Amino acid sequence: MHRVLYIILLLFIITGCSGGIMDVKQTSYDDIIKSGWTEYNQGKYDDAYQLFLDAKDYDDKRPEAYIGSGWSLLRRQHPDSSIVAFRAGFDYVTSLADTVDVLCGLSGSYLAAGENTNIINLFKKYTVSSYEDVFPLEKHDFFIDTGDLEIVQAMAFYRLKIYSSTEQPDPDNATYHLNQALYTPYTYTDSQALMEKITEYLNQSGSGFYL
Repeated sequence: MHRVLYIILLLFIITGCSGGIMDVKQTSYDDIIKSGWTEYNQGKYDDAYQLFLDAKDYDDKRPEAYIGSGWSLLRRQHPDSSIVAFRAGFDYVTSLADTVDVLCGLSGSYLAAGENTNIINLFKKYTVSSYEDVFPLEKHDFFIDTGDLEIVQAMAFYRLKIYSSTEQPDPDNATYHLNQALYTPYTYTDSQALMEKITEYLNQSGSGFYL
């Protein structure tokens, strides 16, 4: 009798209380990643993050575990940690799509962390126009296009109080990057109106989480 109870208890521990705990050793990296994005797209960012960590434990040389971890951390409002995850992901990206995914996440994390100069330097190294064919990103629960990355740069320049160039058109000001995203160019009048225009774009595009 005691032996039977012991076996039942052992099976209970192995299978888990709910029967729904994933045994990482019994599945593949891709399956774990798929489960992670499923949880992520349902807004379960804590569960998604744990699954992406499991995927990284399974194979720490593939980028998507870092990408998923980064987005989950950003959604959980931990931009400093998401920056670390996205930077690590850069070491393993082999496709253009993953490169753009990291760029979008890293720039958003920099913005959330207030690292405005890092945003500017990032896009001096990786110009948005070089990756236009990869957009829009649709893997996650949001729709990111090139215009959103222009707005991230506009926000960075705005925070640095670099609003507009009156001498010649150049990419080093907030108004320039805002106009890259708009169909109708905006004429700079004052900083408050400029911020209202940037915020209006973010609200309409559905990418307001960048704020």
